[in-house]
Amino acid sequence: MKYDRLTEDAELVFRTRNAVEVEVQTENDNWFLLRMSPYRSTEDKIQGVVLTFVDINKFKEVQKQIIHNQETLEERVLERTQELDEVNERLSQARDLFENLFDTNPIPTSISNLEDGRFINVNAAYLRFYGLQFDDVIGHTSRELHLPLASNIRVSLTKRVQKEGPLRDMEMETKLPSGETRTILTSLQTVELDGKTALMLAFIDITERVRAERDIRIAATSLNVAEQAERQRISQILHDDLQQNIFAVKVQLSFLSDGLSKNDPEGVKADLKQLDEWLSAAIATTRQLSIDLSPPILSEEGLVEALLWLASQTKIQYNLDVNVEWNEGKQVALQDDVRAIVLQSVRELLFNVVKHAGAQQARIKIEHTDGHVRIAVSDNGQGFDPKAVHPQISHGLKKMRDRLFLVGCNLIIESEVNNGTRITIEAPEADVMD
Repeated sequence: MKYDRLTEDAELVFRTRNAVEVEVQTENDNWFLLRMSPYRSTEDKIQGVVLTFVDINKFKEVQKQIIHNQETLEERVLERTQELDEVNERLSQARDLFENLFDTNPIPTSISNLEDGRFINVNAAYLRFYGLQFDDVIGHTSRELHLPLASNIRVSLTKRVQKEGPLRDMEMETKLPSGETRTILTSLQTVELDGKTALMLAFIDITERVRAERDIRIAATSLNVAEQAERQRISQILHDDLQQNIFAVKVQLSFLSDGLSKNDPEGVKADLKQLDEWLSAAIATTRQLSIDLSPPILSEEGLVEALLWLASQTKIQYNLDVNVEWNEGKQVALQDDVRAIVLQSVRELLFNVVKHAGAQQARIKIEHTDGHVRIAVSDNGQGFDPKAVHPQISHGLKKMRDRLFLVGCNLIIESEVNNGTRITIEAPEADVMD
C-alpha cells in the first residue's frame, strides 16, 4: 500500500480520540478511503484503533474524468481567448474581419466602455444566452442590466485587468432575465477601439459541470452514510438474533451434558429438540442475511433470470404477484457494476410496493432505447404525490437515485394518488460480443 503514515496516524487517533480519514492507494493502483477510529472498551477506554476501508475506485474514476473535462473546457476557453487576442492585434488593419469574427464567435462575448460599463457591442451568442435583443443591450450600462457582472464586482475587475493585464478563467455566477442563476467561466481583457480603451468579456456556461461535481459529492456522501447504516443493521441482526441463538445453544449444551451424566433420556430428548429449534433458527437467520446481502442468482445469472427470481421471491415472501415482461429476441446486457446496482434497486422498489402501495400485483417491464435499457417497476396501488411524498419514502428513493447516478443511470418517478406508481431505471447498455 502506498501509504507510509499508518503508524503516525494510528498514534494520532489513539492520542486525540478523534477519527482520521485518508485516501490511500494500493500497489495495484486501487483506491480506498481509510478511516481510523478509536476502539473503546465497555469502560470507555481507548484500547486500540479500528481500520475501515471503503472502495472509492468508481469515485476516483469519475473525479479523474471531471478533472479531464475541466481541463478540456479551460483549453477551449484559452484557445478562443487567444483567437480574440490575435484579432485584437490586427484590429486597425482588419476591422471588418474582426466584427465578422466577433459576431459569429460561438462563445458569448461583449465589449463595453471601461469607465462606465456602457455596452458597445455584443455578439449573437451573448444575446442568445440571455434571451435579449440587440437594442435591449447596446447603449445601456452593466449597472442597469447587471450583465453579466454586478456593479461592485465589475469595478474591482476593471482595476485588476488594467493593472495585471488579461484575466483568465474566473468562475462566477450570472443571473438571466428569467431570474435563473448560471455559473460561467469568464475571461476579460482590454482592447483599443476607436482610440479608446474598452473592456472585452467572454465566457462559457459551466453550470452543468458544476452541478455534476456537486451531485457526485452529495451522492458519494449519501452512499457512505447508507453503507454505515447497513453495517449497523447487519450488526444488530448478528447481535440480536444470531448471537443470542448461539448463546442459547451453548447454555442448552450444558443442560444436555448434565442430562447425559444423570442418564436422563427424557431430559436429553427435550434438550436435543430445543437445540434443533435454535440451530434451525440460527441457520435461517444466516441464510436470510446472506440472501439480503447478495443472493447468488443476482451475480451468477443474466438480468432477466435475476428479475424472474426476484419476482418469485417476492411472491413467496410477500404474496405479491410480479409479472416480468421483456423482448425474448433481444439480449439484455449491462456492465457488472451497473447490473448489481440496478438489481438492488429493483428489489427495493418491489419491497416498496409491498410496504406502501397496497397493491396485489406489480409489473417489471424491460425495454431498449437509444443504447439504454429501461427497467420500469409499476403497480396499480394507491400511488402518491411526488411533490408531497412521505419523508421516509423520499429518503429511500433519493439514496437509490444517488447509487444509480454514480454508475451512469437515471431514476424517473411517475405516480398519482389513487392511480398507481411507475418508477423507471435508465441504464447504459453494455456492448454485446457476438
